[in-house]
Amino acid sequence: MKQWVRELKPNGKLPVRMGWQGAFQGFDIVGGPYDAFRHTPNSFGVCVRAEGIHDVHLDLLLAIPDFSVPDQSPDHVREVLRRTLQAALDGKEVYVGCMGGWGRTGLFLALLAKATGERDPVAYVRKHYSPRAVETVAQARYVASFDVSEVHVWFARTAWRKWWMDRVFWWAH
Repeated sequence: MKQWVRELKPNGKLPVRMGWQGAFQGFDIVGGPYDAFRHTPNSFGVCVRAEGIHDVHLDLLLAIPDFSVPDQSPDHVREVLRRTLQAALDGKEVYVGCMGGWGRTGLFLALLAKATGERDPVAYVRKHYSPRAVETVAQARYVASFDVSEVHVWFARTAWRKWWMDRVFWWAH
């Protein structure tokens, strides 16, 4: 008797573009079930689930209960956002995941989109990552009300500095 095993794979990619109309640089952040994440030396995994996190490689953990929102301090959430964006700016392949890769993953991707300047981050994530992203009204409200202004300013400065250094001082790398 043949056993069928569903192969876990990412659900999609969220494009992040920087600078005026994305002209300067950009990267993609991959999302899906965290168990589909395959750690490599150039990858960076962000787990946003609160259950079943043993035996997995974690670079960052933001434990969010299923169908819920982060219960950690806003400062902790902002630090996870900053560290995730820094990894992407450093050229790491960033993967964000929970159990299914829709609700909590979508929430975190929407916070990243908001921090990088998207005006309607939930709609952006649903259009570019998955229509199933951000599963609950509470998650959508959390994204709408969460203050990312300090992360946004940090990201804009850091991305501009990186672009400038890569273009002007390319020979020094």
